[in-house]
Amino acid sequence: MRLSLVRRAALAAVVTGAVVLPGATPALAADTGTVSGRLTSSNGTGAADVPVQVWGNGGAEVSGSTTTDADGRYSVDGLTAGDYIVAFLPPERPQQFYRQKTQAWEADRVTVDAGGTTTADDQLVATGVLTGQLQGTAGAYVEAQNQDTWETVAATTDDTGHYRLYVVPGTYVLSFRPVEGSWQSQYVPGTLDPQSAGRYQVAADQTVTVNDTVLGVGSLSGQLTSATGAPVPNASVIVNTATSSSGGSATTDANGEFTVPALLSGGYKVGFFVDGREQYHPGRSSWDTAGVVTVTGGQQTRITERLLGTGSIRVSAVDSVTGAPVSRFCVNSADRCTDGTGTVTLTGLPEGSHDLLVFAPDNSYFTRQVADVRVRADRTTPLTVKLRAGAVVTTTVVDRVTGEPLPDVCVSGFLPKRVTFPENNTCTDATGKVRVGPLATGTYRLFVTPRDREYGRQWVGAEGGTGDERQAVQVEAVAGTVVAGPSVRLDRAGTISGTVRDAVTGAPARSVDVSVLTGVPYLGLDDASTDAEGRYTLSGLGPYAWPVMFAGHPYATVWSGGATSRYTATPVQVTAGGQARLDTVLRSGTEVTGTVTDQDGTPFGQGWVTVRNADTGDMAGFANVEDGRYTIRALGRQRVYLTYSLRRTGGDTTYAGTYKVTGDDGTSRVALFTVPSSGTLAVDLVVPTS
Repeated sequence: MRLSLVRRAALAAVVTGAVVLPGATPALAADTGTVSGRLTSSNGTGAADVPVQVWGNGGAEVSGSTTTDADGRYSVDGLTAGDYIVAFLPPERPQQFYRQKTQAWEADRVTVDAGGTTTADDQLVATGVLTGQLQGTAGAYVEAQNQDTWETVAATTDDTGHYRLYVVPGTYVLSFRPVEGSWQSQYVPGTLDPQSAGRYQVAADQTVTVNDTVLGVGSLSGQLTSATGAPVPNASVIVNTATSSSGGSATTDANGEFTVPALLSGGYKVGFFVDGREQYHPGRSSWDTAGVVTVTGGQQTRITERLLGTGSIRVSAVDSVTGAPVSRFCVNSADRCTDGTGTVTLTGLPEGSHDLLVFAPDNSYFTRQVADVRVRADRTTPLTVKLRAGAVVTTTVVDRVTGEPLPDVCVSGFLPKRVTFPENNTCTDATGKVRVGPLATGTYRLFVTPRDREYGRQWVGAEGGTGDERQAVQVEAVAGTVVAGPSVRLDRAGTISGTVRDAVTGAPARSVDVSVLTGVPYLGLDDASTDAEGRYTLSGLGPYAWPVMFAGHPYATVWSGGATSRYTATPVQVTAGGQARLDTVLRSGTEVTGTVTDQDGTPFGQGWVTVRNADTGDMAGFANVEDGRYTIRALGRQRVYLTYSLRRTGGDTTYAGTYKVTGDDGTSRVALFTVPSSGTLAVDLVVPTS
């Protein structure tokens, strides 16, 4: 039985370099170089007969390959000068990359010089073994997924159902596909869903035996009819487990009949999709409210489903303060808007509850979501929705030099210390005009992101752009009114590039996000992320002085010049058409950690906690909540506050807000903390839920 590692077959299929057999000594061309070394097993002996590949072009192609000799030695020549990834593919064991990395993107790059030889010795990571018997299978696909890295190792069972998997130390979930021709997985032991699967810990040089027996196999059939009882042909039928794991699918025939011939024993939800409608058995309009159909091994389960009757909703909208009718609004989509009657009628809605989204296309009112609107068959349900008026800021965007109006330029309004994801991001029309809104009453600054990367982003200043929010023009906006904002004059874009490294080891820092705003990830799609060499290019910036932010696990967020905030950062001057240079180093920072519970002491099961700089409101770090705890790396020394978005385990209610404390006088205020330069800051959050 031979192990089938994920992606190995695909990698082997793209080998394009010449194979250099051990012991061969072809003449070395002066303009190429060589990678050679010795691969040893985890106990230090030479690892023989291990395929070796040298990947170039950032890992996109195989530039050369060979196999280790009896002493584990290898050599690949004919490589053009550059950086490479060396991959070791030991049979029946996990693939590995120089040096002792299990992921290609984590590999240490090997630099080859023309006419030179680069040595890349490595040692195979110690492995353990998952083995056992899956009774009732032969040739079944078996998969072990590492719960820490999500990497998978796979094999097939032999004629007696036995399997053997070599895995790196870790915790694993086992699954297999026992039904021939089906992609449905059974999880060990004896369950259809990964959430209830066993977790199996494997240590180095340890063999763990895990056995299981195939669940019984049954079938599911049925008929779909219309509300009047006529067969519904060509409907898609999707069968999934109650927790959304895969089951099977079918299509109804001319008589509305369908059959899913092979399903493992267990509970399923059944969905029907036809002519843009979706319905779930028995007669439900949503997945959450669907019933569970039990399939029993060796038996055929049959269901019948009748499409719900349809009705309509006639929507009117009024101003929430004045009660005056809102003449122009849309429901659910931009093609369902008022047609001069002041109403929107939605037809062909299945009976039951529906959620509606009501919004004003001119951005003059805040969007309103209305839940659980009841529809009855063959009836029209009237609904009046109150909309809250917002402020609108109008402006025109032009080329700074020519004065020509510019289309497809997006403009957002931000309150002080509130540079978060914009809900009012609107783009200019063909004449360069834009209405930014709806906005709550307040003082705003405008941030501009051109879709055409020829032009640069900017905070809108009095006479042009700026990279400093504090120098932007302030616009006073009052809900229910339209105010003319400053004209936007766009300059040509420039870039900032550089390299990011670990401050301690000097190694390249990979997958680090680089931006000029922390709370608006990839606004305008012009932000950057470092590559495997720690290099980045931040494009689409106007020719101004910009603060630059670097953030990426496991490092603390830092601003240019090693600063803790956007306001204290050392700005980088960008020139139109030019490329400024900024290299930086990252540190792990200070650990901010604690528990997250409700007022009764019950831990929250999921969500995240964010540390924000008290001066700017920018994100200084964030982390997921796991088992009622969080741990964030933040740079000290800085004053911060914490925000959160949390859910209980298994719950669907979100509790979000800014963490506050109650003072001696009984008033509630935002809790401020100082992140020290070193050590740990412990903050236990008690979040109210009522």
